[in-house]
Amino acid sequence: MSEVYENALAVARMLRERGDVSDVRHPGLEEHPAHALAARQMQHVGPLVCFTLDDAERAQRFLAALELVAEATSFGGVHSSAERRARWATDEVAEGFIRFSAGCEDPADLVADVEQALARS
Repeated sequence: MSEVYENALAVARMLRERGDVSDVRHPGLEEHPAHALAARQMQHVGPLVCFTLDDAERAQRFLAALELVAEATSFGGVHSSAERRARWATDEVAEGFIRFSAGCEDPADLVADVEQALARS
């Protein structure tokens, strides 16, 4: 399923260009600390992208504004899903930290959905 990797990388690249998103993490990004290791060990580094928004309220507005992406804590399906990890109080992450799992949607549609949700949040 290389398309989910390509979708994740497209989303990650778009996110890192935005001034209102911080700490974008995906091993497919050249600046990621594990990029060289991932490139040596894997053909495709996977669908998970993490990033941080300003606060919990903005993160929740972002999740609510997504149209193609389901809010879910389980990433077991083929559709894209996302969650605000801090709401579970099980990990020490920023309140606006988002875990996003890219699915098999059209990459342009997926990036457009994330962009419109960021604009609306």
